[in-house]
Amino acid sequence: MNDRLEFRHLRSFVAVAEECNYRRAANRLRLSQPSLSLQIKNLEIVIGAILFLRGRAGAELTPAGRAFLTDAKRLLDMSERAVQTTSSVHAGINLPLRFGYSPFVRHDLVQETVAAYKDLVPNGQIESSSESSAPLLKMVEEGLLDAALVIMPIGLHKTSFHCVCKEKLLICLRSDDPLAREDSIPRDVIASRLHILLARGHNPLFHDEIMRKFAKAHITLKPTGFASSPAEIQFLVKMSGQFGLIHETVPLIPELTHRKISGLSLYVKTAFICNQAQPRPVLPLLAYRMAKMFADISEMDGKKRPNNSAGFEIPAEIPIVA
Repeated sequence: MNDRLEFRHLRSFVAVAEECNYRRAANRLRLSQPSLSLQIKNLEIVIGAILFLRGRAGAELTPAGRAFLTDAKRLLDMSERAVQTTSSVHAGINLPLRFGYSPFVRHDLVQETVAAYKDLVPNGQIESSSESSAPLLKMVEEGLLDAALVIMPIGLHKTSFHCVCKEKLLICLRSDDPLAREDSIPRDVIASRLHILLARGHNPLFHDEIMRKFAKAHITLKPTGFASSPAEIQFLVKMSGQFGLIHETVPLIPELTHRKISGLSLYVKTAFICNQAQPRPVLPLLAYRMAKMFADISEMDGKKRPNNSAGFEIPAEIPIVA
């Protein structure tokens, strides 16, 4: 069962709401009635509310269903306008979505971007590229990319950004390290062991912010190894036996593990950015989908949704630019 909110679910929901009958709605959508019923059931699971009451008279919206109907119609309208705009530019020739992402961004967010775009624009194409956050910001500002997933902070730029994900930064160490037996790494060993960090040129603001947080905790770091990807961090940790700093969701090679720092919590945020001067209706929809996906994952993991995890509200009106 797919636990993501997809536009096919919204179309099915609106059809049943308007027809007040599952059979007529299924005929309208050219679906079997069992398939339609399953889509509505999955949607109710994702939302966490009962949307319809079924009886002899047909399907009646619950209070939760009536409240959701307005937003569902607005999302479908945005989707339709996004498709029309994307497919009509340059005399009907589809422009690809030029999309970049940092190698430190969660891969499931990148995959969700691709899946969401294909859901919104079935015939659309994506040109993807991976680069460090600083160059990605510049490329979006200069119009060389339409959107990108980058590591925050990003400073003052001519971009629109939506924070879609927040995750912990942990100490990466060898599994055979004696400290791997502990639940957390003592703070008094961090300065002498944490030598492998993200290269400053990848995102200077992020690097400097991390250094300030350690300094505030009275931990003076003297890094000797710098990496431009999670894979490089793991390679250096494995070879040197020193500590590295890594995102909690990064898959680790078998020889490595990760631990939190005792008494110190570090976090990293991922933002979806796009050029403010070149708005495309599909972009805020992508940001919404990714924020929704991360909120669902946090709920399933039993975690409290972090502040500003969505960082985005669906606007009532989105400018259409050909």
